[in-house]
Amino acid sequence: MWKKISSKTLFAHPRITLVEDEIELSTGQKTNYLRFDNVNNVAAVICKREDGRILMQLEYAYPPNQKLFQFPGGAINLNENLEIGANRELMEESKLKAKDLKFLGKFLINNRRSDAMVYVYLGTDLEESYLDSDIEEEIENFWFSEEEITAMIREGKIIEQDALAAWAIYICQEKK
Repeated sequence: MWKKISSKTLFAHPRITLVEDEIELSTGQKTNYLRFDNVNNVAAVICKREDGRILMQLEYAYPPNQKLFQFPGGAINLNENLEIGANRELMEESKLKAKDLKFLGKFLINNRRSDAMVYVYLGTDLEESYLDSDIEEEIENFWFSEEEITAMIREGKIIEQDALAAWAIYICQEKK
């Protein structure tokens, strides 16, 4: 295990805080390590209609300057119930609410820089619902079959890491 000797905040913004820790490695060597602080956990919701089609969203992402396929979801507020946060994000991004949310699994977002998790849910029994969305989100909704999503991954049309990890969890949980 590594031992933290000291920490200092290098940059603080409402969306991200960058911290430099002085640490002692298990070998006894000392080094500086960069990490994100106060990173929110995230929910990702795989919405499935009664006809079996699954919601994927195409959202513009600024750093790669392209539209990427993803599942609805986003940051869970501190002390917010995970299911409530998952449905809140779903309503903000897709104008849908899942009356039934089933927890499928979780994964680390960026284990080299934070301890934040993505909690993956299957949302069914969908109804229209609305909450205001973030002004930075430009999102279009599309409904695909499982086979179409798998083909899009195979063809390199789905490249966003959270969508790929969430899909792997969904396939493992729903196909067992």
